[in-house]
Amino acid sequence: MKFARKLKDESGQATIITLLCMTCLLGFVGFAADVGTLLRAKRNMQIAADSAAIAGAAELTYGGMTTAADAAAAQNGVVVGVNGGTVTVNSPPTAGPYAGLKGGYVEAIVSQDQPTFFMKIFHFTSMTVAARAVAYAGGVSSDCIYVLNQNASGAMDLQGSFNVDAPNCGVVVDSSNSCAMQFTGGAGTLTAGSVGVAGGDCGQSGDSTPAPVTQVAQVSDPYAGMTWPDPSTMSCTDTTSTGGNLTGAIAPGCYIAPAGAKGALGTLNISGTTTLTGTYVFEGNVSLNGNVTTGAGGTTLDIYNGALTEGTAATNINLTAPSPCALGTAPPCGDGYGAIAIMQPPANTNTITLEFGNSTGTIDGIIYAPSAQLFLHDSGGDKSGGISLITDLIVGTLYDQTATLNITSYSQATGYSPAIKVALVE
Repeated sequence: MKFARKLKDESGQATIITLLCMTCLLGFVGFAADVGTLLRAKRNMQIAADSAAIAGAAELTYGGMTTAADAAAAQNGVVVGVNGGTVTVNSPPTAGPYAGLKGGYVEAIVSQDQPTFFMKIFHFTSMTVAARAVAYAGGVSSDCIYVLNQNASGAMDLQGSFNVDAPNCGVVVDSSNSCAMQFTGGAGTLTAGSVGVAGGDCGQSGDSTPAPVTQVAQVSDPYAGMTWPDPSTMSCTDTTSTGGNLTGAIAPGCYIAPAGAKGALGTLNISGTTTLTGTYVFEGNVSLNGNVTTGAGGTTLDIYNGALTEGTAATNINLTAPSPCALGTAPPCGDGYGAIAIMQPPANTNTITLEFGNSTGTIDGIIYAPSAQLFLHDSGGDKSGGISLITDLIVGTLYDQTATLNITSYSQATGYSPAIKVALVE
C-alpha cells in the first residue's frame, strides 16, 4: 500500500519537466547563437567576395586578376590556405545570369571554415561559409582630371582669376592633406561634373561648382601598368650639331639635347613649322615654339627626363594622340602609345608648363605625368585665347595661375578610358 501511494505521489514532477524543458531551450539558444555567428560570417564573406570580384575586374586587362582578388579577399579576412580559406576567380563567370560572358565579367567565389560553439555537442566543430560575386569592368570612367600626389598641400592649386571648365566630368584629388585643394582669391571659377578630394579644401571653395566633396577614397594611377620607352635600348640622335633645334617633318625616334651649362640638361627647341608623327622620346628639356602640328596616325611626346615648356613667342600647337588601345588596356599597343599626346615617366618630376596667353591650338589626347606638376600660367596674357584640351589630365599636381582651362573629356569624346569603371553586377 505504501508503495502504491508513492507511485501516486506527484510532487517534484514540475522540477523534472522544467529541467527537461530547460535542456531543450538551452539547446535552441545554443543553436541560435551558432546560426547568428554563421550569418555574421556570411555577411563578412560577402564583403570579401565583392572586394575580390571588383579587384579582379580592375586588373583583368593587366594580367593580375587572381593576385588582386586574393589580396582584396585577404584584406577582408579570407586568406588562401588559412582556416580553409579559398578564393576562386573566373572570367567568364561559371554560373548565374552572366555565365559564359566575356569582355570584362569576373566572378569571385570565396569560402572559409567558421568554428561553431554549441553545435560541437553534435560533432559539428566547424561549418564552411561561402559567398559569390560578379563584377564588370568595361564602363568608361566619368572622371577626366586626376591629381595623383597623395600627400601634397595644394595638390590642386587654383589662383587668381582662373577659369577651369570641365563639364560633365569629374575632378579627383588624391592628396589626403587637410589643404589638398587650394583656392586663392575669389575671382576664379571651377566647374565640373563632380569634385572629390581625399583630404580637405582650403580658401575660397565657393569658387567650385559643385562644392568639393572631401574625405573620398583615393584612386589608383590608371596607367600604373604601362611599359615606358627606354632610351638605352634605342638609337638616339644627338642634336648638339644643330644646337638642339628641330624643325620641319621630324622623324619619330629618340632625340638627345646638347649638354647644358655645368652638366645641366640642355634644351631641344621644336620651332618653325614642325610636323610630328609617331612616338618621340626626348632626353633633355623641350621647348615648343612656332607652328607644331601632327601628321597622319597621331603622335606621342615622351619627355623622358626634362621639362616641357612653351616658348614666350606666339605658339600654335595642334597635337593629336594615336588611336586608343582596347578599352582599359595600358599602352603601348599597336605601333605606339594610343590615346596619349604628352607623357612623362613616373621618375620625371619636372614641371610641364603651358602658357595659354601666348598659345593657341588644340591638344587632343591624354596628358600623363603622374609625378609632375602641370603648371598653367596666363598672368598678363590673353585669356580669351589659349589651347583647347580634349584630354584626361593624369598628373601629380595641378597649378593654375590665372589661366583659362577648357576641357572636353577625352574618355567621353572617344568612348575610351584608361581608368575603366568597375561595378558589381551580381
